[in-house]
Amino acid sequence: MRNSNKIAFLTGRSPARYGLALLVLTVMLISTHFHVALAEERDPITITANFTGRELTPTDRIELTLDRPLQSAEGRFAIFIGTTDASALFSNGSLSLSYTPSISPLPVGESMLTVYLIEPDGNWKMLAEFPMKVRTAAEISEPTSASSPDAPVNGTASPGDSSSAQIEFTPTISINIKGQNQTRTFPRESAPERNPFTDVDGQSSLEFKVTKRNWVFSNKFDFVGFAARQNALRFGELKDEAPMIDLSSYLIELTRKQFKLNLGHVSFGSNRHLINSFSSRGITVTVPAGTQNELSFAAMNGTSIVGYDNFVGVTRRKHNVLSTSFAREFFKERPNGLRVEFSVMRGSLLPLTNLNQGAVNDAEKSLGFGFRVLGSDTKQRLRYETGITRSRFTNPVDPQLEQGQTVVAVKETWRTARFAEISFDFIQGIKLWKEKKLKLTGTYRHEEVEPLFRSIGASTQADKHQNQFEVSASFGEMSFVYGNLRDRDNLAAIASILKTLNRRNNMSFAIPLNSFFTPAKPRKWLPQVSYTYDHLHQFGAAIPGNSDFNDPSQIPDQHSYAQAFNAQWQISDRLGFGYKHTRAFQDNRQPGRERADFRSSVHGITLATKPTSDIDLNLDFTREQQANLEQLRIDQTFRIGTRAVWRTPFIKNSAFSANLSTTVAGDTGNFNDARNVEFDVQWAYRFTLGKKKFRKLDTQFFIRYANRYGSTVDRLLFANAFNKTEAFNFGLSFNIL
Repeated sequence: MRNSNKIAFLTGRSPARYGLALLVLTVMLISTHFHVALAEERDPITITANFTGRELTPTDRIELTLDRPLQSAEGRFAIFIGTTDASALFSNGSLSLSYTPSISPLPVGESMLTVYLIEPDGNWKMLAEFPMKVRTAAEISEPTSASSPDAPVNGTASPGDSSSAQIEFTPTISINIKGQNQTRTFPRESAPERNPFTDVDGQSSLEFKVTKRNWVFSNKFDFVGFAARQNALRFGELKDEAPMIDLSSYLIELTRKQFKLNLGHVSFGSNRHLINSFSSRGITVTVPAGTQNELSFAAMNGTSIVGYDNFVGVTRRKHNVLSTSFAREFFKERPNGLRVEFSVMRGSLLPLTNLNQGAVNDAEKSLGFGFRVLGSDTKQRLRYETGITRSRFTNPVDPQLEQGQTVVAVKETWRTARFAEISFDFIQGIKLWKEKKLKLTGTYRHEEVEPLFRSIGASTQADKHQNQFEVSASFGEMSFVYGNLRDRDNLAAIASILKTLNRRNNMSFAIPLNSFFTPAKPRKWLPQVSYTYDHLHQFGAAIPGNSDFNDPSQIPDQHSYAQAFNAQWQISDRLGFGYKHTRAFQDNRQPGRERADFRSSVHGITLATKPTSDIDLNLDFTREQQANLEQLRIDQTFRIGTRAVWRTPFIKNSAFSANLSTTVAGDTGNFNDARNVEFDVQWAYRFTLGKKKFRKLDTQFFIRYANRYGSTVDRLLFANAFNKTEAFNFGLSFNIL
């Protein structure tokens, strides 16, 4: 692209008045607390637990403390109690993960709490393991002056100390400045609307916590601010009236043992079809009724909201969700051994836009109730859960939506949904060979949702009958899963509607060949391998009568096959290699469409090497082929990508990174060609102020150059297209945690 103009780097005017507001907020928070956030190249997170070295009761609060915050680029946490995924039960703070087991008490006995880090690429990394010993309150002896759990430890008052209170205040703030120079593009019409630009935005969080006499009062407020009006949190809703600094979320919590009161952005419900983890702004209350019963209540806004308006969340009439539930634990000493829940919900929605949905076309109402039963045997070998829901859904008359057309009114009719799930461990940890244990589990799931079933508090597909069976096995590090699913629709057997059926079989297998047979001495030349297979048959039952279907070729009958193989070699700490291969075939078998088939395959190779301790190199190569058997057309795509990172030894906390990739695509008939080249290089620098035991200021700066090129040629339509983009970006962020 020819352009004699100089690149004007770091241009654009900062909006001073909004930047000043963020600066004032920064000074206020710095004067209160001064903390640090580690940046991109961070040390492993260290986690400590508040229950180490002591026994717990089923309702004791669990709190995990982090030595530094987890950044979004690092991934997310997964927390398991035994074999149960309890991640959704934990409240995330900047430096803590906490859980007050009011609705789902801790399992009695000895188990392991494990914390994993799920990285952005899907890899699981174990961060910490904590043994838990949970006993009922009756089993734990009365505390003495020497062993009382409420006694001060090392001179610090415990949460149960009646003479003093623990007070924690943790403010955090992050200010980001980002900009882009006068971007050069071809054609000029493709230039961005804001060119150049400089933006200032910030995020702030205020956390306050008081603990005394087993009462815990905590709150957290999150704010966001933007210097550009079009970036404001509620610009899509309020346009020029949107506040520049807005409230994104908040939560005020008061707890004591099983009692829990929440105000703010809350989540409620455990009934799959009635109200299931419905999240919005509102109020939730959980009150114990004796030692084995509890009552819960929720009043929430009908949709997700942000901002200062409707602060409590329940002030908008006819746009809310109200729900209450009663639960009973039949075995006090074994929570979830047999638990019964009864829930009622009334919901009403107006056709209003909100943060996550740009348009709502209709008003809705629903009223329903549901039962849920779950339990297990004493050895957790048999586990089951079942439930049934009745709901009445209504679409009120809306003249604006009908626009004078004759519309059949939706009748207020009660509909039913039910589900059941049962799992049984046929083999539970039998040691067979070299300390490796075998486990074999079978699971059966059933679900039926009647036509026109709808509940505002849960996302459910109506008109569905489904049965699923699954077998999973593990032998040491080896794992195997097989599943079979069958479902159908048109449960009302309406003659003029096509009944469709699905039959699905899937299987997956994984084994680390490099260490499975020789765990003491891994074979580096052997890989970790995995394989998956999936077959789906979708077809129509018959030609429906009195309908527009009049030919067998209009009735679907399709088989879809998909296979994937993956192998990873870790030759050494400095060399890794990977290969993946996927195949898919779509086979249409309805009369007249036998040749309307598609076949695809992908081969991918990855290479990761570390020539020195300061340099990382990665290479990706992918070849993809797609064949249209009906049109006798084959399209191919080749991609090569490279990435290099150099952590400069002469400038601490500084790194250069570069990416270069090229993609070439076209068909074997040479009718179409396409080529794309992407290149960018970046320098990033980070520095911190303060000592580790005090709050720190963490500052990050980066400058990036990016160049994009693309061209396409269509020889059938005699069309050529060419585009190019070249730009400098910069960013500066201040994090005070």
